[in-house]
Amino acid sequence: MRPDRLTVPQTDYRSFDIRHEQVPYFTNPWHFHPELELNYIVESTGTRFIGQSVERFESGEIVLLGKNLPHYWKNDASYYQPSTAPKAQAIILRFAEDFAGAPFFKLPETKHIEALFEKAIYGLKLLEPLRSQVAQQLHQLLEAVGFSQLMTFVGLLDTLAKSNDLAVISPNYMPISTLTKNNERMNRVVAYLLEHFTEPITLQIVAELGSMNESAFCRYFKAQTGQTLNQYITDLRIRYACELLSKSKDSITQICFQVGFENVSHFIHVFKKARHQTPFEFRQKVIGKILI
Repeated sequence: MRPDRLTVPQTDYRSFDIRHEQVPYFTNPWHFHPELELNYIVESTGTRFIGQSVERFESGEIVLLGKNLPHYWKNDASYYQPSTAPKAQAIILRFAEDFAGAPFFKLPETKHIEALFEKAIYGLKLLEPLRSQVAQQLHQLLEAVGFSQLMTFVGLLDTLAKSNDLAVISPNYMPISTLTKNNERMNRVVAYLLEHFTEPITLQIVAELGSMNESAFCRYFKAQTGQTLNQYITDLRIRYACELLSKSKDSITQICFQVGFENVSHFIHVFKKARHQTPFEFRQKVIGKILI
């Protein structure tokens, strides 16, 4: 996958970027940036893509993203409706790992924060009670100014670094060292696939997005992702199915169609091949872990 590189705004009056977004729906495409990001979904629901993770998100969720970790938040369909639709709201904090100077996080008092940055390469989801504590600190950070704001920010990082209430989001993600801004062709393709992977997708449409004939596109896509187009789409659908099986009460038949499969028996076969268990067995194991 080749996401787009986002340029984070820089200012002369603050060493990091923080904003309170209130929009009809989130609009940033599949992207990455060298800055770390703490993302607090104040109000919104949908599906988020982080590294190799595909999961549902809900209001209140907070995640910490390491540098150059690709990500994308896609709101539910209701957010794209006319003005009566619900609104999306988030507090987004972005900062360079050396915002306080390269040596700062190598001090004895701050080394634990540097270790946090390294863990964040795979994405970290905040659990309770850390989540509620950080949500409050982010609101305070928005209101503070100058030196007080900087100290609040460093205190927030200290809180995160000392906590065990963090869950890795995409443990199997392999950081890509060749990410660049100049990959518009692949950006268009991946953005389309992430937006429409639960719908029927034809090779012809995707090849046209890549401005290639179908044969050339298949070779290009395999070289870029290590997967065929069908493998890539199937992987997205299975990851999303795992999320729905874990968190929703919908039947396996309902989930089959929700994630883009047209035949239940085929869905079960593909799922078992990918996860070495049926959707029912997967759900039972997840329920068992929750009960334990």
